[in-house]
Amino acid sequence: MADDNWAGEVLAQALPGLRATRRRDQPPEGVMVALRSVQHVHVTRGRFGPSWSQRLVMAKWVISGAAVMEVGGERLRFGPGQVALYLPTNPHRFWALDAVNEMCWFTTDGPFAEQLVLELGLRPGVYDVPPPSPARLQELAASLADHSAPARRRASLLAIAEWHRLADLIGVQPRVSHIGRAAEIIAQEFADPELSAASIARRIGYHRGSLSRIFRRETGETIIGHLTRVRLREAQALLAHTGEPVVAIAHQCGFRDVAYFCRWYRKHTGTTPGARRRAAAEDVGAG
Repeated sequence: MADDNWAGEVLAQALPGLRATRRRDQPPEGVMVALRSVQHVHVTRGRFGPSWSQRLVMAKWVISGAAVMEVGGERLRFGPGQVALYLPTNPHRFWALDAVNEMCWFTTDGPFAEQLVLELGLRPGVYDVPPPSPARLQELAASLADHSAPARRRASLLAIAEWHRLADLIGVQPRVSHIGRAAEIIAQEFADPELSAASIARRIGYHRGSLSRIFRRETGETIIGHLTRVRLREAQALLAHTGEPVVAIAHQCGFRDVAYFCRWYRKHTGTTPGARRRAAAEDVGAG
């Protein structure tokens, strides 16, 4: 665009892997809120996404790293455990801030999409709400990838349910803030081998059992399950994108014992750290 005064900015690049599913065709008759895209990506530092208004309603999360959303002339920073909401016709921009940022989002459109979100009380901004669980992201993407009319209708229902989840959580911010704070502690301190559900609850000033129940109910994961996923994601990224020794990666992911780290990694991935590194190198070579 000729009047885009950010035209000279560095653009973020999507790294290989993870998932991006989009649909541009018309939804079946009677679908008033259509799921349009589901993204789960790693992006490098820079501006990404369109810099103009769209007829889309979007929820975007940072899983690791940090980002900024500009909407209505205001720049809002958001990080792990937070969601940025965008509504149609508002010019918007996004910037990824860290060297590598993991993000996920979904978009909806259709005759009733904006009205639904507004009637739920949602407005553009940044809120303390964790992302959908990996299983829910996969479910959303799978429903979108299926071209059949029943699948498209199911995708619509899943998207509506996700908007209701967001509205419920944003409408009860004191409770959600505990979840967001727990996710933030994990995102920032997962390298601490002493980090646990009990220590996180103490930091927040919340009863461990109550925090664990709320966290699982609202995110679909246990606190330890989320910590495991964050550590595993970091380990996979370091193995794929750096040449650091496995022992150093183990320490950076919260493990004092490299042998235990290797057993843990194999348990959760079905392969060894060395095999992960070799596979990543082969992918780069093939590209």
